[in-house]
Amino acid sequence: MQRQDAVAEIRATYADLLADHPLLRANAVLATPSVREAATLVFDKARRARSSVAFWAHPLSGKSSCIAALRKLAPTQFPQCGFIVYEPSSKEVPAEGALIEDLLSEIEYETRIERTLTGKRNQLERALYSMAIAGKHLFFVIDEAQNLHAKELGWLKRLVNWLAVRDIRVTVVLFGQSQLCAIHDRLKVQMPDLSERFMSRLNEFRSLQDASDIRVCLRCCDEETEYPAGSGWSYTQYLWPRAFEHGFRLARCANDLYDAFRARSGGTIDREGVSMQWVAEALMLVGLEAEASDADEFAISKNVWERAIEDSDYGVRTPPVMVSATRRGKSERRPPR
Repeated sequence: MQRQDAVAEIRATYADLLADHPLLRANAVLATPSVREAATLVFDKARRARSSVAFWAHPLSGKSSCIAALRKLAPTQFPQCGFIVYEPSSKEVPAEGALIEDLLSEIEYETRIERTLTGKRNQLERALYSMAIAGKHLFFVIDEAQNLHAKELGWLKRLVNWLAVRDIRVTVVLFGQSQLCAIHDRLKVQMPDLSERFMSRLNEFRSLQDASDIRVCLRCCDEETEYPAGSGWSYTQYLWPRAFEHGFRLARCANDLYDAFRARSGGTIDREGVSMQWVAEALMLVGLEAEASDADEFAISKNVWERAIEDSDYGVRTPPVMVSATRRGKSERRPPR
């Protein structure tokens, strides 16, 4: 395909597809350094039949993007594996029946749910077995894991054991906010069997720390993504086809983007890094002008990035550490750095 043909072909799809571009919807799944590290650790543990991996992170650090990446990558590493994501709600008194019903709902179980606890258990066990039997592996991801009660971990342990006896490997992945650190410390003392099973070690899932981290993220847009599926066009190429053909790459903007964040961070960026949410917001705001701005000599100046970050309200955000402190209360400690 000639260069001009590629540009014309991309633009011909804009009426139907441009608005759904992942960058313009701020929901792109990008392999940031933290996502790459987390995926490598999870899959390494899974291959060695280790039962769980646990991560804590400040709010808005990109946990959701990481979970989406794991969902996408798991079948490529473990063909025909099952994959379930469960997000427990905060509750005063846990109930096993309610937990089972939540899990059955998550996997879109269509049969009428039994009324007895024994019946519900049997339905969940059989449903998860059916999900995982083809690949003999199940990934069980728990988001907002700080909302779990110790009793719920006990019930999940029994479920994992039931599957293991039937030759199904289960890899449990916990993602939680900083309160998970306090839960970890408490379980180590009070219920060491659960601590060892589900969070023998807590790993920090970090934000983007510097310009090199942002560069990795932006390079994904240039080289490791595709939109629409099967087209062979990267995210960057689709938004700026003429500029892309003349050498424009988002990765070259990493220093300017990081400096723009630093200028509006209020001095917190060195401690906290930049949450993926704000990078996604900046890319969305810049990308919204792509159709009108695409040109052979197109470039994104630092001023443009600064304006996008200002429009995203990054400068008036609540810092993640403050959000965490508010949620966990004065009696709990800050997570280890």
